[in-house]
Amino acid sequence: MILEQGRRIVFLDVDGTIIAHDGTLPTSTIDAIRCARAAGHRVLLATGRSPSELDPRLAAIDFDGAVLGAGAFVRLGEDWMMQRTMSEEQARRMIDVFLRLDLDYVLQARDGVYPVSSRREEMRRMLGIEDRPGLRAGEQLDAEHVAEKAPLDAIAKAIFLGRSADAFDQVHAALAEDGFTVITGTIPHLSTGGGEVSLAGVNKGAAIRDLLAYLEIGLEASIGIGDNNNDLEMLQVAGVGIAMGNGTSAAKAAADEVTGTVAEGGLAQAFARHGLV
Repeated sequence: MILEQGRRIVFLDVDGTIIAHDGTLPTSTIDAIRCARAAGHRVLLATGRSPSELDPRLAAIDFDGAVLGAGAFVRLGEDWMMQRTMSEEQARRMIDVFLRLDLDYVLQARDGVYPVSSRREEMRRMLGIEDRPGLRAGEQLDAEHVAEKAPLDAIAKAIFLGRSADAFDQVHAALAEDGFTVITGTIPHLSTGGGEVSLAGVNKGAAIRDLLAYLEIGLEASIGIGDNNNDLEMLQVAGVGIAMGNGTSAAKAAADEVTGTVAEGGLAQAFARHGLV
């Protein structure tokens, strides 16, 4: 990928940034992305979702690439450039904690997602992984046998859901000092009743930094736009970090500036302010 002089490379979160949490995708957002690419800027997704969880509407917009699985996978065009997944031992250790704490969870791999069956439909609804053409959601798994069925040597991340408000605290205490990063707050209304687990050091910011180094593009040419706690490193690493108006307080604190909400056309506002359109 070549970035011409004076052009920018932009990384966009999806949920709460491109698409509102109610599923709305503003026309102004689509137009801004297409205009920026037509002007020679590069625009990539940067999402916590795995490849199989992406909304089909995103493919219709067209992007130059994607950072997926919150930094675990990086794709440029059709080529996979980076992949950072757990070892089988690490995945089993994480699953053992989920089982011990009686948590529901979804395992995310590059080629599919694997939800346990106990509250599978609720989790699929919360995550927006409805049955639709092109979605390889994996098979329904019994919590006791998920380790026998899922590709444990290819897991990038897990999302967990508890039955009490201290689920995040329990998982954080069990895994945060054991080579994992545990965050919460990326799913609306979940709060501390759940969260996400990934390998320590695997995040959107680290993936962007490594990708730009590989492409020999300076960080100062980059813009990152997001709204949630898995965007913090991206907002800090990018030359300009922009938080959505509907973003969390942590995202706004990590950003260089705050734009409007999704409903207000905040992404298009930011693109115009930085001369991308």
